[in-house]
Amino acid sequence: MVRAVASRVVPRQRISKAMAKEAASEALRAERLALNADLPMSVNRIPTRAENDIGSAGVAIRPMGNSRRVFLLDPHLKAGEMEGLAHRIRALSKNEGINSVLIATDDKDDQELNCLPRYVTQELDPNFGGVSLDFEPAPNQSWHVSGGYDPLSVAQTMSEPGSSDKCDFLMESVKKLSMASKGDSAETRVPVITFPHGVVTDAGYALCMGGYVLATRETSFRILNPSRGLSLDPVGFSYVLPRLGWEHQQRSSKYPGCGLILALAGYEANCFDMVETGLATHLVSGSEILATLEHNLASIAPWNQQKLVKKPKHFYGQLPPRDANASLRNVTIAHIIDQISEHSANSAKSFPFDFSVTNAEDPALDTDHVPWDSGFFSTELVDMAAYFDDIFQQEKTLEGIVERLKEAGSQTTDDPDEQLGVDVANNLVERMESQSPLALSVTYQLMKMGGGRLASVENCMEREAKAQLKLFAGKDFAEWAKHVRKHGGELKAPAFGGWQHESIKAVSASEVDEILS
Repeated sequence: MVRAVASRVVPRQRISKAMAKEAASEALRAERLALNADLPMSVNRIPTRAENDIGSAGVAIRPMGNSRRVFLLDPHLKAGEMEGLAHRIRALSKNEGINSVLIATDDKDDQELNCLPRYVTQELDPNFGGVSLDFEPAPNQSWHVSGGYDPLSVAQTMSEPGSSDKCDFLMESVKKLSMASKGDSAETRVPVITFPHGVVTDAGYALCMGGYVLATRETSFRILNPSRGLSLDPVGFSYVLPRLGWEHQQRSSKYPGCGLILALAGYEANCFDMVETGLATHLVSGSEILATLEHNLASIAPWNQQKLVKKPKHFYGQLPPRDANASLRNVTIAHIIDQISEHSANSAKSFPFDFSVTNAEDPALDTDHVPWDSGFFSTELVDMAAYFDDIFQQEKTLEGIVERLKEAGSQTTDDPDEQLGVDVANNLVERMESQSPLALSVTYQLMKMGGGRLASVENCMEREAKAQLKLFAGKDFAEWAKHVRKHGGELKAPAFGGWQHESIKAVSASEVDEILS
């Protein structure tokens, strides 16, 4: 929203130099506001409160040396804030005068610290002692980094005039934010780095589509929407989840169940799950390393100064020369991130220490027992997907997957390992059956379509947005919202079970097709 600029009408002969200077500054300010009329005032370089007291900003951006720092002040952003943030991330990622864009949270209150980088507010003291300095959240709770938008606000909007246009704008804003974070291979110059210290849910993952995602021990990811009567947000989940682990040829790439468990069961992937599947690129010790990262990013040379070779001469009429320094750009940032990380997605199968500098004859280094086919890094999510791989590979319908898991959960055994598999199967079934049957069926169909050869991030986003808009107007979402408001919020409300369909079997193919059409 653009705030109106007051103007004064005074007789010409009474205008002093001070008044002229003030009028000129107001005119300049008005011009700047007009140029940025499509951008919300709620996304500022420092958090401020609007003159009409509509509330504080949900996000702020500050210069940080040769980098730019994005502060998330609220886990839920409005559509205008997401669109404004997308615009700024897109513009900053093309800026050759900086080296990176850092989106980060930790256990500190950014508003109390006036959105200053951590290396400014605290002494730069790398933690080499192995003791975490994090301030832990309360038991059974976690920091909420981002959830995208507030679903209860959307439910309230559905009863207001113009709700369809508002929801369209919201979905477009989510798509723009996801694509801005992801970047464009032709135009993007500097990497977008995300440091989420806490849980990321649903559309909040749009901020994690960049080049680097640094997970701490508190970082996790979860898809909650099917438990609200909704489907996948237009972040590109139906493209990303069927391809987990593909980029770095990780063990998770062999098991399509990894993505299905995340999409259908509401499973909360921890930091190890995220790195092993590629949802996060690196694992760091804790949020205390953020100050070290900020300090290094602030001092690294900007993109246009990361060079050794002089730019070749270019004469009029000739094709522009290739970038002779392309292989040197952004390399220092990659090395810095590797240095501060404990593990990375692209080293999931690397040996855990440098074998070349050790005594190969040392019996303590006997690696015959190491399962080379599974690497050195495995997680609960990947193990579950591997254990039930036959089910996820063979069954081509959601109903078939649930029935096979029920069969696996009905077995009796005295073997502790097999009993663990039985318990996991029953838990997955319970999770799936507690969610909206219609939303779950739509989500599964989106996953099938997104896993096809002709799928792209863009067309997957379009399908996700189209389905979500129809589910916003659906009965399940409206009833869920009433239930949550009645109990004082989503955290306090018990699980909702009053869905319009009793089970997945009751959902017809025509209903799913109508939502996806």
